[in-house]
Amino acid sequence: MTNSGRKILILRTLVLLFAFLPAASSYADVNHKKILSFISKSPPSQRKIGIMVRSADTGRTVFRYNSKKEFIPASNNKILSSIAALSILGKNFRFKTKFYLGGGIHSGVGHGGLYVKGFGDPMIDIGELREIAGRIKALGITRIDGGIYLDGSYFDDILYGQGWDPEWFDKGFCPPVTAISFNYNSAKIKISASKVQGVPATVRTEPAEFPFPIRNRVSTRLKRSGVRAVYNERNELNISGYVSSRKKAETLEISVPDPFFYFGAVFKRVLEENGIKVDGPIERGKVPRWAGKILTHYSEPLGTIIHEYNKESVNIIGESIVKAIGAEFSGAPGSWESGTRVIENHLRKIGLNGSFSVADGSGLSRLNRVSPEDITHALAKAYDDPDISEEFVASLPIAGVDGTLKKRFRYLKGKVYAKTGYLEGARSLSGYAFGKNGRVYVFSIISNGMGTRVKKLQNLLLRELVY
Repeated sequence: MTNSGRKILILRTLVLLFAFLPAASSYADVNHKKILSFISKSPPSQRKIGIMVRSADTGRTVFRYNSKKEFIPASNNKILSSIAALSILGKNFRFKTKFYLGGGIHSGVGHGGLYVKGFGDPMIDIGELREIAGRIKALGITRIDGGIYLDGSYFDDILYGQGWDPEWFDKGFCPPVTAISFNYNSAKIKISASKVQGVPATVRTEPAEFPFPIRNRVSTRLKRSGVRAVYNERNELNISGYVSSRKKAETLEISVPDPFFYFGAVFKRVLEENGIKVDGPIERGKVPRWAGKILTHYSEPLGTIIHEYNKESVNIIGESIVKAIGAEFSGAPGSWESGTRVIENHLRKIGLNGSFSVADGSGLSRLNRVSPEDITHALAKAYDDPDISEEFVASLPIAGVDGTLKKRFRYLKGKVYAKTGYLEGARSLSGYAFGKNGRVYVFSIISNGMGTRVKKLQNLLLRELVY
């Protein structure tokens, strides 16, 4: 079986919804005139768009327009960081978190405080904390004397990437990036209207263990909702505004101001729920050389994590990966500078040109620059690499099926695997299209000024490729 044949066989097994028809004897190229005509009808100021389409089987160029020009890729940057991470770290790489006691265990008491050293695991949630607490309880510990100390020294102390908009820092999609994190360093605040107008609304948090004090100043009224959440200098969350009685609930997704306290406070609560009393403070502190390790928690394999990263476009996963790469290959503390340098070097080794720029993992930075030609080159390389192909391709959202494409391209259901991208002024879509002629196409469409009109162009091009 040829290499191309093996790749098609892998993709057949990924989604039952998709089946290849017999291959045509020649390529069914897109209608160039139709696509160029659509672009030409846009005002000149809106023609800041680049397109590249090639055959995944032969590398033959099918269509190009400004394909070598570099654009802000938004979340299409996740394609580059995913491919690099799977290649550099390996699909079986696991993040770890280590737990130590400053002293010994005597009569059920863990002395000297509990130390937690994080190595960048972005996936720890309430379920995993409960599993860790159960393992500590199994050691015969019923009390921890000395508090909880969080060691985040594996990453540097720069919390936000260069080129990120400061107005995003309290948003759930833009949390601080730390070596120890919990629940993506974010939370959901659900505000429900009361039955009586003028009466304070009801506030619930996800997770329920959210440890920061909440000052609720939200009232119920008949008119439409308008709610705002802001932390003060004491890390209290002030929620103000109005929620409409006509609406079931208003949901805010927010980041947290102190990820270390977030992890430590929730972990303390979980330990106590498991019958382990914790005496002492929750503070940052490096693991002392005399501390004894009691357990190590490992994440799922990177191949599984990449699935969540791309399907749901979870930004903190990418940034944790970048800093972890920096720490693994350039030494701790990991940083955006050291991690992106390793990623850029790898991308050049697989054939991307030397003028692109990777500033972060997720694509939040407006300093990222890449051309559609380089995106499709990376996609083609991933498709042909037996070590990462299955995990990477399966991680991409599927048109009309899941992830960020669940509600898009339903008429192409199961026939497009692609990563979306959006920042103000930048929209992108890159991935694989499976044509009825049996061909597999690699494509990238990046716009930095075409606005929502680019969606119509995406629809036009993908329809041409598939049908």
